Amino acid sequence: MTVVVSEGALGDERAPDASIDSRLRERTADLQRRLVDLEALEDAEYAKGALEQARLALEAASGLAEDRSAATRAQAIADASMVLADRQLARRQSQAALLRTKRRLNAVRERAQAQRRVLETLMRQRAELARSTESP
Repeated sequence: MTVVVSEGALGDERAPDASIDSRLRERTADLQRRLVDLEALEDAEYAKGALEQARLALEAASGLAEDRSAATRAQAIADASMVLADRQLARRQSQAALLRTKRRLNAVRERAQAQRRVLETLMRQRAELARSTESP
């Protein structure tokens, strides 16, 4: 028995492969745009290790078009590296905010101590004045 396959049928069988390849390319392009956005941040230097790993993984993903599973793994590595970079940058921003808050708190404490010293001096002077007016 001979099976005849029409050209249209072969095209239909290849369509899922083309769709998968297209999605891989789109995902890689999305990840590359995200990497460019992260690298454009002014404090990106504080996450340069994670960003470099993401860049290398994306380069690998781009070169692995024939091996879908390897390309997908490389994309996952790139994504995880960018998540790490996001977290490192968020941590740095939180630390900077904490440092600013500590500085403001110290400034408020110093002002409060200065005001307390002035108040103590005024109270002593008032007490001395009260004693001096009592004694003839």
